[in-house]
Amino acid sequence: MSFDLYVWHEPEPITPAIAESKLRRWRDEEEPGVFRAHHAVPEMLSALLERFPQDSDVWSSGPAPSDAILSLSVAWPRAGEVGAAVVALAREHGLVCYEPQTHLLNPNAAGHIAGFTLTSAAGPELPDPTPHKIEQRVRGLGPDNHFLILERADGWFVQVGYGPAAGADPGRYALEYREGAPERHYRTETPDVTEAVRLLTDFLSGADSYKRRHTWRPLFD
Repeated sequence: MSFDLYVWHEPEPITPAIAESKLRRWRDEEEPGVFRAHHAVPEMLSALLERFPQDSDVWSSGPAPSDAILSLSVAWPRAGEVGAAVVALAREHGLVCYEPQTHLLNPNAAGHIAGFTLTSAAGPELPDPTPHKIEQRVRGLGPDNHFLILERADGWFVQVGYGPAAGADPGRYALEYREGAPERHYRTETPDVTEAVRLLTDFLSGADSYKRRHTWRPLFD
């Protein structure tokens, strides 16, 4: 079983749905030229193979040379390490990186600014997360991955922490939101994972009902 990533050049930002459609047409040979040649593609492959050589154990099958699209098949035990390196190199070379397993496009075309970014104690940064992805991440919180931050492009954010590592009692969630300055940073706690999910999904949708569902205290007096 492998962890697959695809890297290519896009002149403008695209959506994961567009990326998936282009990839399908390319795989099915409906549109062989759907990905256009770009000098950054072989340049990135060269940099990637300097770090992870063609014959190393990170690859389920070694990456094939291409000037249009890189099809990367990574061995599952090395997926986290190699995936993070691929995303970083794609960003450095101005390329997009699409992960079909989770329909994640990260990074997008150069210059794209995500409206929201989800960051965790463990795992890759997730730009423009869906409510479903947010719920998955919240329900996956535990001692080794104890917080999630959903930040809006203007710097306002909400945060969920789990258990003692986040300053909460065992089995409880610390909820926080901050609107700009430190004096507008508030905190509360809940034992309800559904409320932890709702904090982030409400913020994503633009709703502020979470402010009225809880009793908040300033984090910095």
